[in-house]
Amino acid sequence: MFDGELNNETLVWVRGEELPVGVDHVEMVRLMAGELAELTGWRARTLVNTALDREAQESTYLGYGLAIPHARVFGLTQPAVYLARSTPGVDWQGSAARLVFLVVVPEECPEWHLQLLSRIVRWRQKSGLTEDEMVSMPAEELTRVLRELLVL
Repeated sequence: MFDGELNNETLVWVRGEELPVGVDHVEMVRLMAGELAELTGWRARTLVNTALDREAQESTYLGYGLAIPHARVFGLTQPAVYLARSTPGVDWQGSAARLVFLVVVPEECPEWHLQLLSRIVRWRQKSGLTEDEMVSMPAEELTRVLRELLVL
């Protein structure tokens, strides 16, 4: 079932609306995991708890306005990436995260987890797009760009 390589089964969404103002990173992870559960039909409680447990171990804020909360979740059959954006930035333990990627993969596939994280970071560094452009780009266009990057 899992061959170690990402394939065209990666699910990718970009949240159409900006993230709410005044929420912290814990509330943000909870919100995004709940929305991803609605998009996929996966169990919200499992996604939320797994993502929050991971975030509690170590902050997933990487700097330069980028946070990538992530989790390996038992029972999933495919990976998913959900991007949310904020013009002012979400308070991520004292830093402002303007681009927040929630990445979830099947628990049995840690290599998918690492591949997606590295592709996102590489894209952020080499895309040629400014942070402002990424935050303001229409969701449909950014979804297309991310699908080309993340889906093989």
